[in-house]
Amino acid sequence: MNRRRVFVTGIVVFVAYEVMLFLVYGLWLAPTYWSLVGEVWRPEAELLANAWIMHLTTVVFCFVFAYLFARGYRGGGWREGVWFGFVAHLFVGLQAVFHAYATYPIPLDLTLKWYFAGLVMSMILGVVASLVYKPEAP
Repeated sequence: MNRRRVFVTGIVVFVAYEVMLFLVYGLWLAPTYWSLVGEVWRPEAELLANAWIMHLTTVVFCFVFAYLFARGYRGGGWREGVWFGFVAHLFVGLQAVFHAYATYPIPLDLTLKWYFAGLVMSMILGVVASLVYKPEAP
């Protein structure tokens, strides 16, 4: 495994993920989110004060994503990336999203949007990882 490439892949995956997070959660789902502040979410001031937690866990997620991709790398190109992203989301997203729905008063339509947006985003991240990561030279 090429550690330098894993690191670079983690950085590129992070940048791609942040862009997608902004588009999906910052623009598309923002009206729904703001309608739930104080009911489901913490008050705005607390959300903003805790934003660092989300950013830190996103960094960790992206580097772990890149590391796991590299560990299982088979040289399958973008299709391997799509499959990896699909499996990664099944592993992480399915339980997290639907447990949140079962636990908190979150609308079902938001839950489904989370799940399917996360699935597409994970598959895109897999493609990004497949395009950036290159194994060690023989």
